[in-house]
Parts: sequence; C-alpha cells; structure tokens
Amino acid sequence: MKKNQTTENTKKNAVDKDSTSVKSTVCEKEPLFLKKVFYILAAVAFVVVPLLSLNSGMSGDEKSSYVHSSRVYDYFANGDTAAVNTQGDPLTQNLEYYGQSFDNITYLFIKWFHIDNPYEFRHCCNALLGWCIAFIIALLLAKTCGYRAAIMGFLLLLLSPRFLGHSFNNPKDIPFALGYTFAIYQMILLVRELPKTSWKRLLFVALGIAIANSVRIGGLILVAYLFLFCGIWYFFVNKEYKWNQGMFWTKGFILIGKLLLTSIVGYFVSIVLWPYLQQSPIAHAKEALDLMEHYSVNLRQVFEGVNIWSTNAPWYYLPKYIFMTIPEAVILGLLAFLVFLPKIIKKQTGMITFIVFFSFFFPIFYIIYKASNVYGGWRHVLFTYPFLVTASVFGWNAWADKMKGNWKWIVYGIFALLLLLPLVHICKYHPHEYVYYNQLCGGVSKNYGYYEMDYYQHSTRAASTWLDNYLVENKLKGNTPEKIKISSNDHKAIEYYFRNDSAKYYEIGYIRYYERGNSDWDYAISINTYINAYQLQHNIWPPKGTIHTIDVDGKPIAAIIKRENKADYEGYLLKSKLSDDSLSMEERINIVYAAIGKYREALAYDPNNEAALSSLVELYSGTTHIDSIVYFTDRLVEVCPNENFISYATNIYTHIYQATNNNVYLNKVFELSEKMIGINPYSAQNYYNLALMYARIGNPNRGNVIMEDCIKKMGRRFESQYYQAIYWAQTGKANDALDLLQKMTKKYPAHADECQAVINQIQGINR
Repeated sequence: MKKNQTTENTKKNAVDKDSTSVKSTVCEKEPLFLKKVFYILAAVAFVVVPLLSLNSGMSGDEKSSYVHSSRVYDYFANGDTAAVNTQGDPLTQNLEYYGQSFDNITYLFIKWFHIDNPYEFRHCCNALLGWCIAFIIALLLAKTCGYRAAIMGFLLLLLSPRFLGHSFNNPKDIPFALGYTFAIYQMILLVRELPKTSWKRLLFVALGIAIANSVRIGGLILVAYLFLFCGIWYFFVNKEYKWNQGMFWTKGFILIGKLLLTSIVGYFVSIVLWPYLQQSPIAHAKEALDLMEHYSVNLRQVFEGVNIWSTNAPWYYLPKYIFMTIPEAVILGLLAFLVFLPKIIKKQTGMITFIVFFSFFFPIFYIIYKASNVYGGWRHVLFTYPFLVTASVFGWNAWADKMKGNWKWIVYGIFALLLLLPLVHICKYHPHEYVYYNQLCGGVSKNYGYYEMDYYQHSTRAASTWLDNYLVENKLKGNTPEKIKISSNDHKAIEYYFRNDSAKYYEIGYIRYYERGNSDWDYAISINTYINAYQLQHNIWPPKGTIHTIDVDGKPIAAIIKRENKADYEGYLLKSKLSDDSLSMEERINIVYAAIGKYREALAYDPNNEAALSSLVELYSGTTHIDSIVYFTDRLVEVCPNENFISYATNIYTHIYQATNNNVYLNKVFELSEKMIGINPYSAQNYYNLALMYARIGNPNRGNVIMEDCIKKMGRRFESQYYQAIYWAQTGKANDALDLLQKMTKKYPAHADECQAVINQIQGINR
C-alpha cells in the first residue's frame, strides 16, 4: 500500500511540475482509508437521496414544466407549435423562453417507458442531480484539500435542509446548479492545467455551459466566466512569456480562439431540445435574456413580519435569507475562511480561491446591484451555494491545519456536532426539511409568520394523503350521495394526488383562501403560502373547521379544513343574484337582507371568516346602516389587515366621510392609510397615497416628509423615485418632477415609456 501511495504522489508531483499555475494542495500525510470512506458514503447517498425523494410533494412550478415538456415532445414528434407560443396560456405562459432540458429529457423516459407515476420518477431524477452536485464539489475538494475535506463538503451539501429539499422536486434551480457547478469545476481544472489546454477539458467546460444554459438562458454567464478566469490567469499568473514578446500575444489569440469555440459548442448543444431558440438562435436568445433580466412576475411574500411584493424586496433580502437558512456549520466555516484567508490563498493559490469566491459572491452581488426580482427565499441563487460550501470547507480545513496534535480533532468534533442540528431537522420533518431556519436565528418556530415557510407548497402531498386516509377510515369515501368536493389553492397538485379517485369519489376544485366562501366545497387543503403575516403570527390561520395540520417545529404549514357550515356559500349565491338588472327594487332589498342573514350565520360559526366580513361590508354599503358598515369594516381589518382589505376599508370610510362630512371618518381614512405603510413598508404607492391625502388637505410639507421616508426605506429604486416625481408634479414642483423623470428614462430603460408618458402629461399641463 505504501508503494502505491509513493507512486501516486510521484505522478502527482510530475503533473505539478508541468503546470505553472498551482502546486498540489492535497495533504500528503492523509490516511488512504479516507478515500474509501468517501466513496462508500457517496454510494450510500446515491441510493438514499432518490429514495427520500419518493414521498416529497410536487413543487409549485412542476405541473407547468411537465405540461410544457409534453408540448416540446409534440413539437419534435408531430410539428405541434404550442411549445413555441405559450402566450395566453396561464399554465405555461413564457415557458418557451426556458430550455428546461431536465423536464424534456425526463418526459422522454416517461413517454417511452409508460411510467405511471411521472412526478415520482422526476423527483428521483432530480434528487440524483442534487447528489451529482455534492459529488462534484467533493471531487473539487479532494483535488485541492484531500478526501477529509471532500467528505466534509459532501456532507455539508446533502445535510443542508434547503438544498436537500429542493433537490427532491425543483426542476429548474437544481439542474441549473448542476450545470453551473460542473462548468466551474472544469474551469478550475482548466486553469490548473494552463498553459496546456486539452480538448478533453474544453469539451467538459462546453458540457457544463450546455447543461446550465439548456435550463435557463442565464447559463451564458458561464461564457463570461470562462474568458474572465482564463484572462486573469494569462495576464497575471502566466510566467511562460512576457507581455512585450510576440509569442505572448500569438498564444493569447490561440487561447481566445479555443475558448470561443468551446463557448459556441456549449451554446448550440444547449438548444438541442429548445424549440424556441432553435427557430432563431440569436434573436430569440436575446428575447429570453431580456425576459430574465426584467422578469415581470410579482409575488406577495412574508418578509420581516409583513407581506411585501417581490419587486419591492429590500436589497439585503437574499443575504439575510441565506444566512438564516444555511446550517451553522457552513456559517462557522465561512468565518474561518475569512480569518485564515491569507493561509488559504497560499495553500490553494489566489487563482483558485478567487474562482471559488467569485462563483458564489458575484451572482448575488449582481442581483442586488440590479435590484432584480427575487422571491421564494433564495432558491433562484441555489447555484451559488455549492461554492459557498466550498469556501466554508476551505475555512474548516485551514482551521484544522492551524491546530496541533489532538487539538485538530476538537475542530472536527465541533464540525460533527454542528452537523447534528440540520440532521435532526431532516430526520424529524422529512419530507418537508426545506422548511428550515437555523438555530442562530431561532429556528422555524421563532420565525413562523415573519418569513416564508412552505413557499413551494411541498406539503400538499402529505395533506392529500392524510385526507384520503381520513375519508376511508370514516367510511365517507364512496358512501356519499354525491362526489366529495375537495378544493385547494394548490389544485394542480391535488388533481394529481387524487387522479385515481376523482372519476368516482372526488370532485377537485380551486379556491383562493380569502375567497373560500364563494365556492362549494366539503374539504379544503390550505397551504400557508400567501397567508397574511398577521394571521400567522396570531393563530387566525388555520381557520375554524381545521381537522388536521401538517407541522414543522410545532407550526402548521398546511391545513385540512372540513366545511361544517355552508352559510357563507349560500350568502354568496344570494349576493350573485344582485347582478340581474331585471330585479325590482323590492326584490333587490329582499335579496340583500337574505344574504346578510346568511353571512351573519356564517360569522356566528366562525367570527374570523374574512369572506363573510368583506361581503357584509359590501352589502351594508348599499344601505343606510352606517353603524353596521363601520362595525364590519373594523372587524375585517382587525381579522385580516392585508393590503386588499385595508384598501377596501379606506375606500369605504372615504365614501362615508363624503356622505357625512364627519372628521371622525376622515381621521379613520388617515389611520388606515398609515396602517397600509406599516403592513407593507416596501410599497411606494402606499407612501404616495398618504402623502397626496395630506397635500389635498393643505399640508404638502407633511406629504414631502412621507415621500422622503419612502426613499429612505426603499432606496432610490424605480418605484420610489417614480412616485416621488408624480407627487412633485401634483404639488407645484413640475420642473423637479421633469428633471427626475428624464434621468430615470436613462437609468431605467425598461421603464422609459412609463416615465415618458408622465413627462408628456406634465408638459401638456404646462402648455
């Protein structure tokens, strides 16, 4: 064995002598059994991780991606053009701009082999990609630090609950992360081998670019990385020739040619299964890039205890979420990385350290700089996480190397103890491990209602399974006169879970939680996505009638609700009759009061029924019962202080003030407008509405202060400056408004038309 080790080290040293870039960083005294331990661990994980994925739920995007992949198949098999024109289809709209190679390839297997459980098959494949990412990072660490570090990196990734949870069922971010990780790994090896450039290495780099770009067009960033890393090496590390020698530039242009060819090959391989880009590889790629940079989806989410829109998230949204939801072991390793950075640079070389750091830092920095639209925690930057873990392991390794004798084992002991924290969470809350907050920020229970939990709706599967078992155990399934009506805000998932029973036993429907009274259902599955933060914090959700919850750390992420009272639906049916213009006044009055009676009956059962409260406000608004209007409006805002209901209440009090000229109601309007800012401090329109109200009662200076508060809170982003300009235009500062808007047309070209329209309006008024 010693002879083999000597031979292996001799070969390694020979390779290092041929390379002018780095020296071997593998610990020569490392026990050989560690390599065996690593490969045994990897083999076990290769089996276990896909098995764990089998009982994971569908993620929010899966149904859309799966349907689109069937249309891509039809495009190639039958010439159907639905895959290249998704506009107008709410399920797959804009998916022609995604390569989604993972979905397309897995669909081929599902189609060819007649797989009856397509999502479970997809989850197994997805999990294997997550395993591949961890394995690649382990190989990188083995080459740079040794197999002890490889084991640490492998465990850190697969025991990161967020990463592991997304590996089960995230068909966009995990496949993209695989391409990104593999490409960067190959680029590091390429830089280590420079000035030699083997075609094998360049082909592997091209493959990494192809994998990433075949999922999202953003994979093209790897082309820029390739030129950047090789360029830095060539100009600042290369010692073969000097800048003033002709051969320096000759070989430089040859290298550029090879890198260019590598990039072209990677790009065209990436669009092999991408119909839209095949039609026009350049023009349509530009369209896809423009869409990614200015993604228009705007989702409401819980952040810092309030519901905000994703386009208005503060700049620190991503870094805060990342450090709240990664294991403590990763964080401590990153601190060690910073402390021992000079030692790490000396051991790994500055080039490798720079590539690892750049690969996780730059994308996050760029997103913050561009104020890009992000939501769902940090899943959109999952691709950076493997290199965050790599840097962390560099830190742990440097810390252990610093210690002498048995003290080294104390470092490894701390590492193992810290890993127990996420491991316990994974074992206890599988398959919902991705609902995770580390103990440094208080865990899930402390952050419940203040940050997003099951934003990808994984828990629908567990809730559906429980409900089906409940109906069987209570002898309701198949023993009711009509089909049992089951509805959810994640109806696409329950359609799949109940697919074998919907023909005989169940009728599946879709409901919005806050409009649940407007539909006929017997049981509902509600996921805590899009639930008001106040209601989560004060146990108003889950609602009355909940017979079971799916919990993580003692907090419900999904609720199964049994409808014991349908008075709200009966009230809705009565209220709907009011749209009939042929009704007499007497008939309308009778219907209004009959509906009021039903909604009051619904409130007697559940005093927190938002749908009943808002309907009562609406119905009483057509009467002279001001006291009832005020009472139910206040109750509505008390029960659910979300933007929609507060905006509605503000309009109600505005109308009452106009009818009565009573300043009590005007004060109520101001109170609610200020409350709007409190529940969503990242909406410039809320500040603008309040500022304009002060201006209209003769206090524009107070309005100016409010708009300044908006700028302080939101920063000088488009929305805050846009409303600042409109406010100035309406309060006698037209020239200031024009100056600001003209600057904004240059700073925000995507909003140039929007700004120009306001400019034209102001100039028209001035003329």
